[in-house]
Amino acid sequence: MKKIYNLLLMPLAAMLWACSDDVIDDLSGTYDDIYRYNYTTESTGETDKLKKGLKYLHMNFSDGKNNTLSLSVVSREWTLQPGVYKPWSGPLDQPVANEFYAFTAEGDQANGRITEGDLEVNMFGSDYDISGLLTGGDGKRYVINYRGPIEFVIGVDDPEPSGYTVTMKADPVVIMDYTTWQSTVIPGVSKYTLAVSDPAGNDAAFFEAINKEGLSMSDLTGTYTIAGSPTEPWLIDNGWLVPDYGMAGGAFIVSSTGEKQYITQGKINIESVEGITGETLYNFSGESLSYITAAGGSGTANFSIRFSSYLEKSGTELKDLSFQSEVLGREVKYSVILPKSFDGTKTFPVLYMLHGATGGNNDWLTGGNIGSHTGSVETEMIIVSPQGSFDGFDSFYIDNYQSKGMNYETFFINEFMPAVEAMYKGNGRRGIAGLSMGGFGSLYYGLKYADRFSGIYACSPAIGIEGTPNIFDMIWTPGASAITVEIGTEDFLYEVNKGLNEAMQFSPLLPVFTYIERAGAHDWAFWSACSPKIIKFFDGLFSK
Repeated sequence: MKKIYNLLLMPLAAMLWACSDDVIDDLSGTYDDIYRYNYTTESTGETDKLKKGLKYLHMNFSDGKNNTLSLSVVSREWTLQPGVYKPWSGPLDQPVANEFYAFTAEGDQANGRITEGDLEVNMFGSDYDISGLLTGGDGKRYVINYRGPIEFVIGVDDPEPSGYTVTMKADPVVIMDYTTWQSTVIPGVSKYTLAVSDPAGNDAAFFEAINKEGLSMSDLTGTYTIAGSPTEPWLIDNGWLVPDYGMAGGAFIVSSTGEKQYITQGKINIESVEGITGETLYNFSGESLSYITAAGGSGTANFSIRFSSYLEKSGTELKDLSFQSEVLGREVKYSVILPKSFDGTKTFPVLYMLHGATGGNNDWLTGGNIGSHTGSVETEMIIVSPQGSFDGFDSFYIDNYQSKGMNYETFFINEFMPAVEAMYKGNGRRGIAGLSMGGFGSLYYGLKYADRFSGIYACSPAIGIEGTPNIFDMIWTPGASAITVEIGTEDFLYEVNKGLNEAMQFSPLLPVFTYIERAGAHDWAFWSACSPKIIKFFDGLFSK
């Protein structure tokens, strides 16, 4: 007996419409002996394992008038990928990837197996667009069309990576006494932050597991009872309770509509399984979990994420290095992640990661866990994160912010970048990314010095801040780089970023602009889910 597991796919980028030679319109019925069906609903059956690397994706479509299409696609992935698919014409026991097996039906009358035609699959945001001109074994021709979401269902077969990934970082557990504002580190326990991403790099689940210190990911299997503050993940160590083994807090799962469901009660299970090639994969599940949402909703939910791959840190992390700046007249700390193949002679592209206000140079390494995602892409890169706040003052990465006499922009562009790239062997290709204050800095540098950066990725950028340059005036800069802006709908900066997206649509000079909004606030639960997308974004740019 198989169990059903939901696998959600929220692709990062939309793909262009691919039209067949025959016109596909919104008409339904029979015209010129062609049956036209616009399906409005879809249900998904669980996947079937065919052989190593191949599985059936089962889908059923209906137009609300009892006309149906039963579709099974042979796929190498756990989700349906954009492309053109051909009918499977060979023996049923010899499947071929990117072919499909389908039957149509009108009411209670089965029309038979599809034998000819193209099935075109495209993505528009999180929705699928499926169309085609097909011919059945009885000679009838069908124009079919469906646009909407699809939730794929993983069956229990020989486990292989589903495209979901999990990262883990460990922190000490600190109890705060809010009457005295004294903090105490609890000995012998650690808070393990687990972030699960879907195949497109979007966050799928997040929670903090309390267990004894010094554990590996494989040691964390078991059942965890939810406790602590669900809407503020970093506050499980909140002074109202003393964490103990087998406890989880700050947990959320993401619904099929992209809404974060913050878990207030229930148990989360972590299971490890051996993949078909010997790798360790991880399953996450929970049943009848009580939740609340940022919009004030509540309810219960089940979730299951199967066959997630664990991403370990790749390369060498060097924290709190020192750079003596003549421009600033002080020591500036910075952190570096070096690729696995770094040997002092090879050259690499450089990605600069800027932290937020009151933050520090280690933020992206610890809070963002950015190093865990570098091993999942083809392009090796050096990641550099400099300190941007000093003695309680923020630089906003510009010269003389709030008349504080700190020429940070001059330092970064003319002094720091050349020295770092000479020391670590940069190859002249650069990217820049950041969060909040650093999101502003990445937009500012990437637009002003467009000839020096391959792209910009700004998470929750703090734009429209008094005393900083107007980003809205800079988006008309010729030669500006490819830009992605990502913002949470519960972020206090949401409206100004939404306005930036609207303004970007009128700029004829920006070659590539992507705007991502999803549920989330101005916190590390949101930013840590940006990390895999940032790395994939620059992998694509650096590999060109």
